[in-house]
Amino acid sequence: MNRLTSLLFLLLVCVLAQADQLTIDSVSEQIRQAESLHEEARIVEHGWVITRKLIEQAKAALADDQLISADELSKSALRTALASVTQSIREKEVWRARIPSS
Repeated sequence: MNRLTSLLFLLLVCVLAQADQLTIDSVSEQIRQAESLHEEARIVEHGWVITRKLIEQAKAALADDQLISADELSKSALRTALASVTQSIREKEVWRARIPSS
């Protein structure tokens, strides 16, 4: 398993472990994880615009003391960041199949 895949699984485990304890710290951590994963996707030029928007919305909701909304938005941001990284990994593996053989 490569480093990126290991990171993805670790982040998912962390999010699931925090599901029962909704606090400002847990939501802030989810936002941080989404930002980190989004940055990984951007490094390989696969970051999705929607992820950045969700992260910003989650931060704004957290700043307005809307903890439940911030939690939902941060989880959505984390899911889209994960999906963009997963797509990047798949693209690296399957691009050759789209090139006609000579």
